[in-house]
Amino acid sequence: MDTSSRENAEAELGIEALYQKGFRLHADERYEEATAVFRAMLRAAPTDERSWLSLGECHEKLGQPRIALELYSAGTIAAEPAPRCLLSRFRALYDLNRKSHAELAFEKALQIATSRHDDALVCILENERIARP
Repeated sequence: MDTSSRENAEAELGIEALYQKGFRLHADERYEEATAVFRAMLRAAPTDERSWLSLGECHEKLGQPRIALELYSAGTIAAEPAPRCLLSRFRALYDLNRKSHAELAFEKALQIATSRHDDALVCILENERIARP
């Protein structure tokens, strides 16, 4: 393994370690602490959709839906294509009663999931459509 490959593998392990630590903090409802970990993950791996999703989810749990929406929106650009950020954006917009904008996010997420043949995500999206008509 050359130096570059080894460095990339080490970086990926570091990102995974951050994600796991943040995930544990989130699961323990320690959202403030989890935000610090997910922010570090986001800085280290801005194209990893999980960092945007996880940080946004923490802000939602902290009662900051507009910050969460901004994170999901930024994630759709930074981690493009980011169908799960679009799904979270749809949920946040819907909950903020911005249904026409929510619909656009939903349609784009469905388009990406369908084109990727991501049946699990298509199923989640279909269930969201039923839950939020």
